[in-house]
Amino acid sequence: MDKQKNFDFGYEIPAEFEAELSSWNDWDVAFIKSDYQNGKDMWLIYAADGTKLATTDNRDYAFIVAKQNNLTPRSVH
Repeated sequence: MDKQKNFDFGYEIPAEFEAELSSWNDWDVAFIKSDYQNGKDMWLIYAADGTKLATTDNRDYAFIVAKQNNLTPRSVH
């Protein structure tokens, strides 16, 4: 997988969440987190190092994106 791939849709990861993701060191996992942004429920997809991979308004699609990038999706609350 190309670790430089980044689908940026203009949403930023909170610093405290980025620090937590970075400490887990699960390099083959994508963390899927729900968020409410701009009046919409969104699903944010992050690599284990905190790199934002994508943002979507569809939870199922978030899991598909992770799997297409050879990552194991995991929900984060």
